[in-house]
Formats: sequence, C-alpha cells, structure tokens
Amino acid sequence: MVTAGFLKIELKELDFNNPETITNKNLDRLIKDMVEHIGSTDPELRDKLIYTSFYYLIKQDYLNDQQMDYLLMTCIDKDHLFYNIGSKNNDSVFTRAFSSLVVALILGQDRDARFLSEHSVIKAIKSSIKYLQQEEDTRGYVEEKGWAHSIAHGADLMDEAVKHPLFDITLTCECLQTIRRCILIETAYTDEEDERLISAITALLEKGMKEDHLKEWVVNLSNEITEIKRKNGFTPTFFRKNTNLKQFLKSLYFRLIFLNKGGQIRKEIERILKENLIV
Repeated sequence: MVTAGFLKIELKELDFNNPETITNKNLDRLIKDMVEHIGSTDPELRDKLIYTSFYYLIKQDYLNDQQMDYLLMTCIDKDHLFYNIGSKNNDSVFTRAFSSLVVALILGQDRDARFLSEHSVIKAIKSSIKYLQQEEDTRGYVEEKGWAHSIAHGADLMDEAVKHPLFDITLTCECLQTIRRCILIETAYTDEEDERLISAITALLEKGMKEDHLKEWVVNLSNEITEIKRKNGFTPTFFRKNTNLKQFLKSLYFRLIFLNKGGQIRKEIERILKENLIV
C-alpha cells in the first residue's frame, strides 16, 4: 500500500483544470490507493485531497464504468461503509462516513447516466438505509482530525439513494423508521444533521410519498418523545431527544414552506411545537 505521504504528494499534483495531469495517471491504481486511505485521520488527506479528488474524478467523468462499479462495490463493503459498524469514539468512523460520501457521488452520477448495473444500484440503495440503521458514532467535528459527521453524510447518501430511478417506493417506511432512529438517538446534534436528514424526507415526497403518511409519522415521533417524558421525567435522555425533535421539526417546517408543500403537516408541526413550549 502506498504511504499517506506519497499519496498526498500525488493528489496535490492533480489539476482538474489541466486534464493531462489526470489522464496520464494510472487511475486503477490511484483510486485503489485513495480508497485504502479514505478513513485517514489526517483531515487534509481525507477531506481536502481524497474526497475532493473523488468528487472531480466522478463528476467530470474521468472514471470508466468498470472503475465506477469497483469503487461503489468497494465503498459499500464490510471494510468501508460497514467497517467496525456499531463502534463509538474511535477512528473507524472516518472510513464509514467518507465511504458514504463517495457512494452518494456515484449514485448521483448514475441517476442520469445509468452506467451501473441494476444489481449494484439496488445493493447500494439498501446499504444506504442499513448504514444509518447501524451507525452509533454521532460525532460531528473531531478536534485535530476534522469532520466525521457520520449522520449528515449518511443522510446525504440516503438522499441520493431515494432520488435514484431504481429506488423502490415500498422502502419509504423503512427510510422513515431509519430517520426516526437517528432523531431518537441519545445525542443532541449540533452540526445541522437535522437539515441533512430533511433532504431525504423531501426526496421521499418528490418520489411520491403521501403527505398524510409523513404527517402520521411526525405525530407518532412526537408521541414517542412525550411518552419518554411521561415514563422517566426530565432526564438528560429526554432533553437530548426532545432537542433533536424540535430542531428537526423547525427545519422541516421551513423546508416545506420553501417547497410550497405540506400545509397539513405544517399545521401539525405548529401544534406540536406549541405544546412543547409548555413542558
């Protein structure tokens, strides 16, 4: 495996305004080296060089279909998207979170170009849901190591999965339950994770989810928080989950206004937030 130092030098040589600096590279080898270091704890290498290079390689069509399929299948495997899944507060989160971003890029590119096999896309879509169902490390920014932001990145992946033409609308309930799980986790989010989760919600609406379905889900989510308070009182767990709920509903409310959607849902959110003021 190439060293991190050598990879940094090589990636800094890439100039996406000068295509020859990319086409002259052995891209099969380069993308394998990038994937090997995708979870580096060096934020410059991981975020500014590897992720940014993947972004341009994918968006500017430098990779052929075989390379894209290799990258997708590698990034959703047990050594990347699901690497040490369920663990907390260790460096494995960087591998998972940045693998999810690359998968999101590939699904987004395939939405119109359709170069991936149906099997690969469906596997990636199901993996996007499974990942957020299992991620336990909810840290946003990690001092000295940069962004982990696993929930936000996972939400970006789910958003792209829902937007893909091969997304099956029958997965709607599973997506909503997964988002519910993210909101009810015992961490109060501070890095706009709610906004990113809402993008997956609005993608579901665009895909054909009925507004009544979303309204019922919002009511049930609020009722769950109310029941936690009734059973256990004003515990730290209640306040963290209630904070997530309120942030999420406020963001959802304004997103629906901007999209001119969900009049009845907005009324329900107003009711919930008003009642929440009187705890």
